[in-house]
Amino acid sequence: MSARRTDAQGAAAPAAPGRVGGATTTASLPIVERVRGAARRWFAQGFHRTRNDALTVGRAALAASLAYFVSGLIWGHEFPFFSAIVAFIIIGFGIEKKIRKMLEMACGVMLGVALGELAREVIGSGTWQIFVVVVVAGMLARLIDSSNLFGFQVAIQSLLVMIMPITPGMTPGGRVLDALTGVSVAIVIYLLLSGDPRRLQRRAAISFYQELDDTLVSLALAARSGDRGVAQAALKSIRDSSQKYTDEWKLANDVADEMATFSPAVLRHAGEVDRLRHLLVGSDRAMRNIRVIARREVEFLDAVHGDAHSTLAEALSAARDAVQELSAAVSHREVDFTEARRTLRLFSSYLTPEMLLRNDEGLRPGRAGHFEGVTLTIQLRSLAIDLLQATGLGAAEAKKFLPSLIIAADGDAIGPRPMTQEMRALEPPATTEAIELLIADRSDPDRLR
Repeated sequence: MSARRTDAQGAAAPAAPGRVGGATTTASLPIVERVRGAARRWFAQGFHRTRNDALTVGRAALAASLAYFVSGLIWGHEFPFFSAIVAFIIIGFGIEKKIRKMLEMACGVMLGVALGELAREVIGSGTWQIFVVVVVAGMLARLIDSSNLFGFQVAIQSLLVMIMPITPGMTPGGRVLDALTGVSVAIVIYLLLSGDPRRLQRRAAISFYQELDDTLVSLALAARSGDRGVAQAALKSIRDSSQKYTDEWKLANDVADEMATFSPAVLRHAGEVDRLRHLLVGSDRAMRNIRVIARREVEFLDAVHGDAHSTLAEALSAARDAVQELSAAVSHREVDFTEARRTLRLFSSYLTPEMLLRNDEGLRPGRAGHFEGVTLTIQLRSLAIDLLQATGLGAAEAKKFLPSLIIAADGDAIGPRPMTQEMRALEPPATTEAIELLIADRSDPDRLR
């Protein structure tokens, strides 16, 4: 998606290698250039992972070393390697660890170590003994819990106990004590050094909004050029990737919520964690709507035979600006949706068929184009409501931003019907009320909810 961009005026960016409509393809580049580009991408992605996971790696290393030290100090074990191993496994590299999964892993580790110790005392250690222990541990784990992670920990820990030699001074239950120490130290370190939970949410939200941004850029380019192929490529891309960004944000919300609930170090962030979690509700609906909008635009451009629609492109660019404001609001320490709502008001002002359906020559589409265009307009109005609800407005408040759809047909002329007293009772004008919502946004103590 990122290759399909336009500037603020909608001008197309230079064609990237391999992109739709570009003259150059990746396959036509020299092999040296392709290898160099692949190496740059690999290094950039690796550097990004390293920077993002630096805290997690440091936390895992601290837990492993501290667990080793504590076991030696408390139990007097000369080489309490099981403490370090278990502590590292419990914390691991994954930043998405959840309390439930950590406890699940801890239980699996403890059960596996206990089984291994029991088997070693009863049947000894050797080739056939390893076979028996792994089978029993695996079957018992499947009986207790359906989690693959739990089963893996039970089996691997029992296997480690069977194959590792007993160190000097190690009692039959010594490894169990080491494992218990590693689990305890890991959980304490995780809760005390879990970091800012909002960082996970913001990272996921920014990636989510970038996907929306890229799709809207592509759809605006398709509308401005009348190129159905660009809209079709945007539709395929968002269908393939949109759910991934939604799932990442949901996972970040779950992890942040648990951090804010159980960790005393981040309890003060609970309110903001809840606000960022609520933001996904409207944003997820917007992502689903964008997929439908992309499909509807493909059908609309097909029905109008590739006519350029600059006003539609401007509306989509305004939606893109609103998405950028939402992303900027999430990035700031104090989340404030005032600018996002103002930009959404501009986007909403386009959303009537008489505004969007005329092509660059001022002509209205035929019957098929009119049907597809009205469907697209309604879907864009739904997108505006979704994004407004993401800023904390209710559905009724969000609808006040939309222009009236009450129209009259007089021969070939279609336009807004004059507002009579009777119509005002049915559909009051929204301008004043929407502006009041904007003005109240900064001073309303509940504006972030």
